[in-house]
Amino acid sequence: MDSGSSGDQDERFARALSSADPDPDFETELAIVAALRTLGPGIAPDDLARERMRKRVLVKASPAVSSRRGRFAVALVAALALVLALGGMSLLLSRDALPGDALYGVKRTAEAATLGLTFGDESKALKHLEFANARVGEMETLAQRHPDPADAPVGGYLTALTDFDADTTQASRQLIALATRGELQQLESLRAWVAQQTTRLAALGPRLPVSVQQRTTTSRQLLDKIAERSTLLLGRADCYQITTGGSDDIGAIPATGLCHRDTASSAPTVSTGPTSTQQQPRVKTPETPPPPAPEESKAPVVPTPPVEQTVPQVPLLPVPVPSAPVQPSAPSQPQLPIPILELPPLLPGLPAIRIG
Repeated sequence: MDSGSSGDQDERFARALSSADPDPDFETELAIVAALRTLGPGIAPDDLARERMRKRVLVKASPAVSSRRGRFAVALVAALALVLALGGMSLLLSRDALPGDALYGVKRTAEAATLGLTFGDESKALKHLEFANARVGEMETLAQRHPDPADAPVGGYLTALTDFDADTTQASRQLIALATRGELQQLESLRAWVAQQTTRLAALGPRLPVSVQQRTTTSRQLLDKIAERSTLLLGRADCYQITTGGSDDIGAIPATGLCHRDTASSAPTVSTGPTSTQQQPRVKTPETPPPPAPEESKAPVVPTPPVEQTVPQVPLLPVPVPSAPVQPSAPSQPQLPIPILELPPLLPGLPAIRIG
């Protein structure tokens, strides 16, 4: 066989198969092809053999595919279980995390998720107060772990105070909004909570670093501002105008004008007209000055009381009473004459018997 490119050899072999003249270079190959053409129809599998082979191929292939899918599903479930286990363990461990710890961010994320699942303005406001109360508790725990203020983590204290101010401001805004809509007991609860947190921060102050003490003053001023706002709003609870309509960072701003109370409920009722069971109003005549007393008597002048004149009753028009309908009398039946029946005497000498 001549050496050459494989493409040229393929073309020459194809021409040799279709040509009647054999090519000496492909003599062996052409002999094999001729033998296969002779034996082909005899050794080819029948239809039953083909169907049997196809089923065997499918049965061999399907367990491999299903096994791969099963292994993938098991691996996916295991990974999901691992993630949930790690997440639950992280949440459990982060419950006692303090500002500056590695799991403190997980704790704050869990609190944000809890707030997102809370419905209602009052419930959300109470959640903010709960979180703010937890921040003060974290600072108290930090003060216990670090008795020396010089070695205390300043960044942890500042983080807790920042979160405390944010939750307190949000809770104050929501509770004051509820109070101005008629739920005044929210202001009493807010004032009591503010007094409690003010006492805790005041007791915590000497145990904190100097820079943190200055930052604590800002938080205490915020608490004092909320307490003053609650007191002013409670003082105007009975006024016609409670707020100015504006608000600031902690809630609605109370009005500063005179307290005008609503007197609509105490206005006298006016009768629409006299009835048979009501009395007519009395008209007071203007007071007349008393006649001057004689000069020689010099007696003290006693004013005469005003004379009340009763307005005469207006006679009521009689209401006609409907009379019962007159039923027509039935026509009189004509009287028929009663016949007279006379019987002969039963015995001689007796008078006859007359009936009728």
